[in-house]
Amino acid sequence: GTTKEPTPSPSSSPTTPFPTASPTLSPSKQPSDVPSESPSYPYPCGILPCDRERDLKQFYSTISDPALFNNPSSPQSLALDWITNHDTMTICPSDPDTCHTIQRYVLAVFYFSSEGYRWAQCSAPSIYDCDEEIENANNNCAKHIMRHNSNDRIGSLDTDAWLTTSHECNWGGVACHGESTMPELAYCLDQIDFQANNLAGTIPDEVGSLKSMRYLYLELGNMSGTIPAAVGTLGNLEAIDLGTNALSGDIPHEIYGLSSLRELKLNNNKLTGTISTQIGSLDSLRVLNLNRNLLEGEIPKEVGQLDQVIDVFFSYNNFSGQVASEICDLQTGGSLEKLKVDCLREVVCDCCTSCS
Repeated sequence: GTTKEPTPSPSSSPTTPFPTASPTLSPSKQPSDVPSESPSYPYPCGILPCDRERDLKQFYSTISDPALFNNPSSPQSLALDWITNHDTMTICPSDPDTCHTIQRYVLAVFYFSSEGYRWAQCSAPSIYDCDEEIENANNNCAKHIMRHNSNDRIGSLDTDAWLTTSHECNWGGVACHGESTMPELAYCLDQIDFQANNLAGTIPDEVGSLKSMRYLYLELGNMSGTIPAAVGTLGNLEAIDLGTNALSGDIPHEIYGLSSLRELKLNNNKLTGTISTQIGSLDSLRVLNLNRNLLEGEIPKEVGQLDQVIDVFFSYNNFSGQVASEICDLQTGGSLEKLKVDCLREVVCDCCTSCS
């Protein structure tokens, strides 16, 4: 008995399956499983946060001047920071829905550029990811848009606060194209409507990226600076109302190329310069209101080419000369009903319906 007992104990220990399985299986699975799953979870978009931030910045540099991202307090930097770090509706650099990807950023730029924190209503929550603050912000947003003929527009009755977790089409003062009338533009921005909402700051160039927009209403605010030339690249625009603000500079020549424009209201601002002879290209125009600016020169006879225009207001400017017969002829050969000019002062007008 004493010679056989020591031999099985040392020999069986190294040959048993339990110890050998531990070193061969455990190390081989650990390195192969963990590194492959780590980058895709829990990071948004399946990439590391630093890579996502880099790619988003690169993408939005095609919309904004990249130099603006170097200023942390610029509207562009603030919008990029919100999109990247605070927006729970995660935008991915590879998102095929470019309409959503672009307009959510552009609306964020507009929010910061127009000093959204001072808006009368629909301002963003003070804490982006706090349910109570989001609810408070939504309760302070009842901004409905001006109704148009499109019946199925998305968000036309919604009034969520801006920069909240919902789709941007559901933010107050915003409507998007519906799925039935224009399926190829579904959920693409159709209207911004913020009249009398205490808008300030400036209109950012980025609005020129909202290619599907038809209606832009920003009247009755305190916006300053110039009208971006980029507005003139929005070929679908049917209405622009920037009246009663503090906008200055010339009327961008690009605006005269908007062939679908039916309503152009730039009244009660500080616009200077002259009216371009290209105004005759706005052949869909129904309403033209340039009252109470600092415009000068003669009223171009090309206004007489606007055979669908109904109301034309040029009062309280620094115009001179005489209203051309081609314009007066619109009262008989066109649709003109109202023509208001400074004919009590510097302008001679034989057909004006009202003089100032």
